[in-house]
Amino acid sequence: MLKNKKLLIPLIVVVLLVLIGGVYLFNARRGSSAPTDIQPTIEVIPTIIPSEIGLSLKASADGKKVIMTITNTKDITGVDYELSYTAKGDLPRGAIGHIDIKEPGESVSQEIVLGTCSDVCHYDQDVKSVKLVVKITKVDGKVYQAEEKLDL
Repeated sequence: MLKNKKLLIPLIVVVLLVLIGGVYLFNARRGSSAPTDIQPTIEVIPTIIPSEIGLSLKASADGKKVIMTITNTKDITGVDYELSYTAKGDLPRGAIGHIDIKEPGESVSQEIVLGTCSDVCHYDQDVKSVKLVVKITKVDGKVYQAEEKLDL
């Protein structure tokens, strides 16, 4: 009789573990639904024409930089820019940056190197298809976008 009691306790523990595991798996399967297709939200930024802010893009005299200028900054608090271009071997290259407008109404200018600089600058060669996209943040918090292109 003592031998049967020793077998009965482990048998009860095993049966309980199997039951608890089965209930858990049943609830986990029932609770999970098919994955839903999440669509990314695409932010549409209103576009303004470059002349509204006096945006211009020109090459430096040595052709190793471009100069972005914005002459009409009266309602602007900040400018984010993204420059993209193609270098020798059809290699896509680019640069990004931000300008805080400290004195609204004053023009701002930014030289952007066509290459990389860290201690020494290495300039890209055969640069073509230069495209500048600026995102303008106005004093009311609204963001607008303008685009300018330059062929070198």
